[in-house]
Order: sequence, then structure tokens, then C-alpha cells
Amino acid sequence: MKISIHIIFCAAFALPVLAQDAEVGASGPVETRDDSYLMSADGIEVLSTSGEKIGEVEEILVDADGIPAGVLVEFDGVDLFGDDDVAVPLKALVYDGRAYVSKMTEDQLLNLRPWDE
Repeated sequence: MKISIHIIFCAAFALPVLAQDAEVGASGPVETRDDSYLMSADGIEVLSTSGEKIGEVEEILVDADGIPAGVLVEFDGVDLFGDDDVAVPLKALVYDGRAYVSKMTEDQLLNLRPWDE
């Protein structure tokens, strides 16, 4: 009996320690890891499928619910837009560990409207 009371007693004190990775906010638990795993997307290169640089990320664009939906890409203007910013859907890009690679062809990119803030 003493062992089970001791186990319950220890478990009661261990639960708050296990829950220290999360804080409770207005919407429920919020993860509070340190920010060492984060990086800014601003300035990350955007490459074509052939691996050549076509631009850089300027901003992350969010939808009406605040969910990331696209990126504002500043193209270099070599053969594309003459240094225009264009909104590229998030699903059209793949991150390869160092840059975003566009799944869109050059023609598809050319058909995107320039972003006007």
C-alpha cells in the first residue's frame, strides 16, 4: 500500500514537469520551444527547376485566416519580369534545404500578375 501511495505522490509532482514544454494561451496549449530552429525566409533564393536563380523571397503572404498561402518573390528580371514582385502560391514551391525550387514553368511564372502593394 505504501508503494502505491508513493507512486501516486511522485506522479502528481511529475506531471507539471512533463507539461513544461507547453503554456496555456487563449486558444489552448502553446508550444514554447526556443527559437533556435527558426530562420527568416526573407532573402532565400528561388530557383527554377533547372537550378538557376530566378529571384528571392521578399515576404510570406497569408490568407484571411492568417495561414501562409504564398510568397512574394522579387524576380531578378533576367528573362522574366524586369525586377517585379510576384505572388507565388506556396504549393508551387519546394524547399530543398537551402532554397525554394519553383514547380512552375517559366511560362506559368510569366503569366502571374505583378504584385502591387
